[in-house]
Amino acid sequence: MEPLAVEVWKVRLDRPARPEWRDWLSAAERDRAAGFADAGERHRYVVAHAALRSVLGRLCGVAPEDVRLTTEESGRPCLPAGPDFNLSHSGAWALVAVAAPGTRVGVDVERIRADLDHLELARRMYQPEEAERVRERGLEEYFRLWTAKEAYVKATGAGLAGLRGCLVTDTGEGSATVSSRSPGRGPWPVRFLDVAPGYAAALVTTAWTPAPRTG
Repeated sequence: MEPLAVEVWKVRLDRPARPEWRDWLSAAERDRAAGFADAGERHRYVVAHAALRSVLGRLCGVAPEDVRLTTEESGRPCLPAGPDFNLSHSGAWALVAVAAPGTRVGVDVERIRADLDHLELARRMYQPEEAERVRERGLEEYFRLWTAKEAYVKATGAGLAGLRGCLVTDTGEGSATVSSRSPGRGPWPVRFLDVAPGYAAALVTTAWTPAPRTG
């Protein structure tokens, strides 16, 4: 594997699927894909998870179908003796983030949905100062904060309690930190990513982050 700090791949999910992509997935992933009643959701799931295995296989020098993933105690997917990684997909886009061994990374992308009651959700789920920022700045700020929180939870394996208990603090120029009341849980640096119009995305990591690649 070539040395890396953190790299991010941006993947379009509305591309035609190659027949072999489904064969790259694990039996559990194939079962989950088959469980989607909507053909579009099933297609996007297969493309996203095939892209993850393509990236990991390329970095580790193995075929995508030979990438063997396991899970940590928290349920977070991992690659034994390999790089840390994270996958997120929403709407037409997926992001794959990969970090050098020993570096934790989490990524989240969300299609901005105008049908959500973002003020009520912020009141229930966010810290008071964050909810106030959502009231001042609107729907996009709600999703911006949500992606930072989700990326943090995915990096740390902190779960729903970690999402409710963390605080996102702006540091300027498209960056922020996220911290938690739990010992040893931050502050972690956040980089907000420009994926596409109508989307919000963030990456939480302990390493420098370049702009996303297009996969």
